[in-house]
Amino acid sequence: EGYVSATPRGDLIGKAGVAATDLRPAGVAVVEGERIDVVSEGDYIASGAAVVVVRAEAYRHVVRPQSKA
Repeated sequence: EGYVSATPRGDLIGKAGVAATDLRPAGVAVVEGERIDVVSEGDYIASGAAVVVVRAEAYRHVVRPQSKA
């Protein structure tokens, strides 16, 4: 299959975390104690905000703000 730069991380989908940096839209979040590179779905997310992983595409992890409900 050739070289694979990153294995899929489907285990992160649905997991909650915290934005470790401002997401503009790219940045870093901490999910289950692990710092990962993330991209927001498009909106700015401030550092310290609660986020949830909605998609994991190889090394690209997409997050959105966690609802307060």
